Amino acid sequence: MESINEINKLAAMLPTYLSDGRFFEETSRTDWANLEAYMDKITQRTQFLNEHPFEDCGVFVAGYAEYLSEGMNVPSDGFEAEYHRMHYATLLRKYGIQKVQKGYVSENDDPSRPRSRNIRISGENEIVSSE
Repeated sequence: MESINEINKLAAMLPTYLSDGRFFEETSRTDWANLEAYMDKITQRTQFLNEHPFEDCGVFVAGYAEYLSEGMNVPSDGFEAEYHRMHYATLLRKYGIQKVQKGYVSENDDPSRPRSRNIRISGENEIVSSE
């Protein structure tokens, strides 16, 4: 129980620290090779990261969070991004189907919009392709 309290304290402290330290305002890239702590260190470029555009890192972040929250070891290579995309899309679709079937409504501050038509939700075992 004590570790949960420590985690909650860190969860509150870390965003405050980063915000107060103006971490989120820094937009320039770090030149690691010219920092004193990293001079004369062996560097190595990874081909794995260079193959993927950096603006498409959401699936990697979600996968990393899932590995950590499940207490699993994070793989150093062989992360199947496409598999994880399909996995998360399937979970999201299943959640949407269950939400409609049970009549759940999302709570938000947006004004409600009139529904123009009803869409029949297919069974959970049906394959749907979106292009």
